[in-house]
Amino acid sequence: MIKYLRDKNLFISPENIEVIFFDKGGTLSKPVTGGKDWGLPNYKKIMDIVGAVGDVAEFGEQLVKNDKAYKKWAMKSWIELSEEERCTRFLLPDYPKDIVMINAEELTLLFSRSKGVRELRSEALPVIKALFERGYRIGIISNTVSKVLVPGELEEAGINPYIETLIMSSITGVRKPDPAMFNEAVLSVEIFPEKAVYIGDQPNRDVEGPRRAGFGLNVILKTSNYPEGKELPDLQVPDITVDNLMELLDLFPQKAGP
Repeated sequence: MIKYLRDKNLFISPENIEVIFFDKGGTLSKPVTGGKDWGLPNYKKIMDIVGAVGDVAEFGEQLVKNDKAYKKWAMKSWIELSEEERCTRFLLPDYPKDIVMINAEELTLLFSRSKGVRELRSEALPVIKALFERGYRIGIISNTVSKVLVPGELEEAGINPYIETLIMSSITGVRKPDPAMFNEAVLSVEIFPEKAVYIGDQPNRDVEGPRRAGFGLNVILKTSNYPEGKELPDLQVPDITVDNLMELLDLFPQKAGP
């Protein structure tokens, strides 16, 4: 169900939007875990690369703790470290730095895959295709520790032909909700920010950032991440919430003109 959480006078009408930016993880895709021991083969591969010995499960548990420490630091600082810095400073600080740095991209991918597979929501591709055909330009703005993971997932999902720009924290060096990511996005497509909408699933990242950057509208897809019943700071209150991506087709009509 489409819900308006703020006065309509406070944001631009959907039909006046030119570019629709999406979040990737959580919004267009969702995690699909493979059970308790899912990550063990990936942990073992990481151990082999860095020369670690011992219990694979214990090694994996330590990696998860190190990753949580990085996320806490990154969310506070709004900084995204390079794969090399993240792996040497946080994920694998106790192993040979030269080996970790040389293999940082592979180590990052292995650890990301240890968390489970991310599956595209069944409605994501049809909705993006329909919005594109209605005359909206499409972009992605995503927090990601890898430079290759999200582009590969978008290509595999068949979304690439509709994407005009892809802004990733692993490239910009800053993370949502830093408005710099959203500023770069609108600069890349050469529009005023008030003509852009951002669609995400987490208000603390996906509302505050675009609002600080002057986006005309923001929409939150309500998933298990949505803080239902919790009072949000003004900067994090979405303009509109939807329960399913298909509802975006009711929000954004066919654009006039060629």
